[in-house]
Amino acid sequence: MNTMKTCLIIPCYNEASRIQSAAFTSALESDLGLQYIFVNDGSKDQTLAVLQEYRDSLNDDLKSRVSIISYKNNKGKSNAVLMGLNTAYSVMNKSSNLMNDEDCERIGFEHIQADYIGFWDADLATPLSEIQWFYQFSSNTSTKPLLLIGSRVARLGANIERTLFRHYSGRLFATLISQGLGWKVHDTQCGAKLMDPSIIPVCFSQPFKTAWLFDVEMLLRLQIHFGEAAENMVLEVPIRTWKDIKGSKIGWGDFIKVPYQIWNVFNTYKKLK
Repeated sequence: MNTMKTCLIIPCYNEASRIQSAAFTSALESDLGLQYIFVNDGSKDQTLAVLQEYRDSLNDDLKSRVSIISYKNNKGKSNAVLMGLNTAYSVMNKSSNLMNDEDCERIGFEHIQADYIGFWDADLATPLSEIQWFYQFSSNTSTKPLLLIGSRVARLGANIERTLFRHYSGRLFATLISQGLGWKVHDTQCGAKLMDPSIIPVCFSQPFKTAWLFDVEMLLRLQIHFGEAAENMVLEVPIRTWKDIKGSKIGWGDFIKVPYQIWNVFNTYKKLK
């Protein structure tokens, strides 16, 4: 039985109708080392109320493993993930060096213990059951990966349900990003990632320059810090189940801008090397 402890950041923006409370609770009950930090990113709907009601509905043991960060104003997914990860890292290390922000409220941070801290999409397009698969898959490596990234590879034995838009935008992303990084990476944009806490100061100490390409920026920061060794610190995990959930915040307009945005990100970080 897996004994790894995991803290997941769950960024939420207008997710009131899509938060699967039963699934989140079931995962907490079956995985005693699992914790959540939900980050309400200035939602215009009832997301915060839903999150608070969900947390309040839990028994004391489960409630102690659920925390909430809430922003009054929307600041983007990249900021939600960054703030969640830095808060988790600071609480785990009993540090007072929290990123203070008058626009946010923190609820329920009793303690955090984690072998890996990561982020997961609130719609659970990647089921929480895949957390155990991440660990099982990575256990076959000779060294502990510092970063585990979900990869939506359509293959026999897997259930990957993607729209044509997701498929073609994913292939465009992969091609351009692989060339920029010099790595053979299949999928940087899957919303399921786990990391060793030690790389949080490396990859998340500064705000990101983009809203939707922060996953790529994370890899670039890792590459700049560790050099050629960085490639062997990252493991792509071919997830077994992924379903395209309606309500994606990315549309065709964003897709058209992708090539320029990717070029701009790589050009910006090239100057930092």
